[in-house]
Amino acid sequence: MSLPDASRLGWPPLAAQAFTIAGAAIAGAGVAAIGVPAGWLSGAMIGTAILAALRLAEPLTAPFRWAAMVSSGVAIGAAVTPQMLQKIAAYPASIAIMSASVVISTFACAKILARAPGWSRSTAFFASVPGALSYVFAVAATQEEADLSRIAVVQVLRVFLLMGFVPLVVAETGAISGAAMTGPLDPLSTLAILLLLGWVVGYAMEKFRVAGGMLFGAMLVSGGAHALSLAPGSPPPLVATVAQVLIGAWVGVRFIGFDWGLFARSALAALGTFFVAVGISGLFAVLAGLALSLPFAQTLLAFSPGGLEAMTLLAFALGIDPLYVGAHHLARFLLISLTLPFALKFWMRGDRGPAAG
Repeated sequence: MSLPDASRLGWPPLAAQAFTIAGAAIAGAGVAAIGVPAGWLSGAMIGTAILAALRLAEPLTAPFRWAAMVSSGVAIGAAVTPQMLQKIAAYPASIAIMSASVVISTFACAKILARAPGWSRSTAFFASVPGALSYVFAVAATQEEADLSRIAVVQVLRVFLLMGFVPLVVAETGAISGAAMTGPLDPLSTLAILLLLGWVVGYAMEKFRVAGGMLFGAMLVSGGAHALSLAPGSPPPLVATVAQVLIGAWVGVRFIGFDWGLFARSALAALGTFFVAVGISGLFAVLAGLALSLPFAQTLLAFSPGGLEAMTLLAFALGIDPLYVGAHHLARFLLISLTLPFALKFWMRGDRGPAAG
């Protein structure tokens, strides 16, 4: 899936990016105004995707991505409570259950795609891996039969649908409380320090190739400062809103240069595997909830095959334990990173389906 260097606007990149973010904010405000769960986030994503389809969006450069991750991390870190920390003991068992769902979901979806016309076994496998997209594409690029365009269609569509689908399912459980902060607000000087230190720690974590490093670095700084009472209150609600708009735009710009013709040809297979993956994740989320006495909404978000940063912020926006959700998506990333070459080798040894090339 090739990305164009610029939108049809013909504006300087900074102005085009500002236009993209403004469009995301307007769409987010509209969706939030009608009461859709996590409306700022999902609305910004949808609005940006529409702009991208019209070739009116611009890819976001590193400073905007940093702003998205740092503002998200600062807001999420301030929302982590002692009650959330007390539940860390349940994480290993929950992560083990999630890991089983990742394995079963990957091979089940790959089996389905491998039987679809035009899908090679390697393409089917990489399109079915739920997460760690940069690493997945890097490995897929080394495989001669892997069709990166088809892989991109399935992976981008999966994240997009999850961001809109999961909040509605969670809303049906009645578990949404929103990300409202209580107590006094942090002074602007404190907020500025948190954002700066969050960026420094996050940048260092990215240099050490920590998954979601910018987000988790800012979370650590903000969570630690608030836990130690170094920050007296909570960030202004505007910080969370900005974070949701920027993350939504960041997801939405993935549709720049999207191959809609290929999407039309691959839609049935992509949608089918999306619902299979969500169904398997949901089943294991129910199992984890029953076995460990955890809320279904929480385990569903943690087990959903979405992006680390987006799903962690979505948990925060819905008022669901972001520490639990983030830890599980980080564990998913590590699981995929450590096992992908071996899983691919195992898969490619299997009987070949009717698909070719």
